[in-house]
Amino acid sequence: MDRCVVLVDAGYLLGAAASLLAGEPARSRITVDHSVLIQGLRERAELDTGCRLLRIYWFDGAPDRVPQPEHRRLRVMPRVTVRLGALTRSEGRWAQKGVDAAMHAELTELARNRACSDIVLVTGDGDLLPGLMSAKEHGVAVHLWAVQAADGDYNQSEDLVAEADERRVLDRAWITRAVRARDLTGVCPPQQPEIAAILSAPLPEPAPSGGGAPPAASGGGVPAPGLAPTP
Repeated sequence: MDRCVVLVDAGYLLGAAASLLAGEPARSRITVDHSVLIQGLRERAELDTGCRLLRIYWFDGAPDRVPQPEHRRLRVMPRVTVRLGALTRSEGRWAQKGVDAAMHAELTELARNRACSDIVLVTGDGDLLPGLMSAKEHGVAVHLWAVQAADGDYNQSEDLVAEADERRVLDRAWITRAVRARDLTGVCPPQQPEIAAILSAPLPEPAPSGGGAPPAASGGGVPAPGLAPTP
């Protein structure tokens, strides 16, 4: 079955793009043209794999798993399926819950059912390593895509990099076709509860507990860098 599927961890893709273009992983620091981004993912996937696209799965977090405006725009695009996990606050940080599990389940199910010959993973999370290895065992070629790291190093799990069949880097030139750094000078925050605004909102300070600074808010994490880059 010469078809490819793209699985996108939106938290990784957009957080890493924000780090690259704006110097921090807060998604409120960037603007995204989702139609251009999806078209770019489709064209790049078909070029890299030599297969026609079956579908793009977009995995993201949302409060109470309720689709936000950006998710509603994405879910009506051709060949795009949106899968939502929850956004929760944990230890002073916003965190996605259920996204990795959903990506793992989709990855293994696609491979088990032989729905495609190639799967593109846009993620950096090492938790997907078992799913990646399972897909390979079912005869699926796994392509791992990274967003160019702001510091020139890896922003993906080294184990993912080592196990992927192919690895590509979406560089600054590719990213800036659809993503721009936001000029925040004199601009009021958006009023709609977009994911970017939710992730960048400050958390309430905890009750005093004998000193220590309150935890900082986070704009959605980018997975920790791995080791030295490959040639």
